[in-house]
Amino acid sequence: MTIIFLVIVLLPVLDCGRVIRWRVGVEGRVVALLLSLHAPGTACQICLPFPKKSAADDLIEAEVVVFARENPAKPFSLIGVEILKGEIGDNKAIDLFLDSQSRRTLAVYPDREIVCVRENSDPDANWRRIGMTNETYEPVIREVIERSPEFRAHPDKRLAYFSKYLGHEDDQLRTVAHIEVARAPYDDIVALESPLTPEQIRSFLGNIRYAEWHALYILLLAQSEAEEDRKRIRESMRSAQEFSITNQLAAWATAWIEIDEAKALDSLGEHYLRNAARKPEELRAVIAALSVHGTNGHIHLRDRIVDAYRTVLETHPAMASQIVDDLRKWNRWELSNSMVAIADSEKAALDLKDILKLRAYAKDAIEAGTLETTADRSSGTDNVPPWIWMLSGAALVLLSLRLAVKRHKADTLPRKLHRGSRSDESW
Repeated sequence: MTIIFLVIVLLPVLDCGRVIRWRVGVEGRVVALLLSLHAPGTACQICLPFPKKSAADDLIEAEVVVFARENPAKPFSLIGVEILKGEIGDNKAIDLFLDSQSRRTLAVYPDREIVCVRENSDPDANWRRIGMTNETYEPVIREVIERSPEFRAHPDKRLAYFSKYLGHEDDQLRTVAHIEVARAPYDDIVALESPLTPEQIRSFLGNIRYAEWHALYILLLAQSEAEEDRKRIRESMRSAQEFSITNQLAAWATAWIEIDEAKALDSLGEHYLRNAARKPEELRAVIAALSVHGTNGHIHLRDRIVDAYRTVLETHPAMASQIVDDLRKWNRWELSNSMVAIADSEKAALDLKDILKLRAYAKDAIEAGTLETTADRSSGTDNVPPWIWMLSGAALVLLSLRLAVKRHKADTLPRKLHRGSRSDESW
């Protein structure tokens, strides 16, 4: 099994009988292969472009949840005053530092507590602080803990519960709601009965304090029937196209496709996908918008989006790795020959991880029976028995080990000469 695994790892460096330069070590190939096969999630990456946990995650996942206040016997430290979940034993001390600002707040508001969580009941596990209670936030904390089994089993109910707190005046509650909604699949966001009016959405978009969440508000703006909101979306995209603006470009493009569908796709193709002068960050944003709609949005436009991806491969081959995951997820194999050509081309300047992703897509296309065989026949490798590849892989492993031994000997020889030793080793 070990040899087979090594062969699988090393096969991508064989290209029609030619050996590509060994630019990285075997370990790098293992990591690259694992990364290339990692299935992308379904969260809307327009609204939340980075993984982020919410306080609700902590309340649901932690084994221990405690309300704490300052330990009177030990200033600037905490002691549990109420256990909401799990056990902490007789010693209720919480191994967390109480900062001066929180200490002053607790002194002014004696009814408030620090919310502390621990992932498990192990006394040596680390405590984490996730917020401070108040008259609004505390009831929500208690309800989330009580409904944890329901929220685990029904993510849609969890999303609906927190969406009603979008734009809430309480900072902590509003932040939890933003994270919970922003990481939901796009179609779930569109289907939400948002508590925000178009006027509120416009207000939030004009407030720099909420810049981190503007992408979410832009997607919600696209659900408005008001002509002034649709005009704003179109004008924002027109400015982005003219002045190469990348700020919230993915969100504006997604919103534009939401309201104008085919017309938006035509314009994005003309001004971005067929424009070789566009910057990579612009292309990534537009591709992200296409990906969202092809996966969870206007799925009826998927054929058009696949055609747009074909244009990407023709004009921007270096972006191939940005679209290959979607094609595999959608079981669309008609671009497999283009992917193989790009993987074989040096002009695309792809790194090994990206090449592996393209080859994995081509392999799936072969299994699906859609990859044309002319390229395979021209390579002269159609009828090569599997054991030949296994032996070739094993030979490459032995070669790498031999080179490593030689390199080690070369490194140690100067030290031997320095000590006055003589070596008759042949090199």
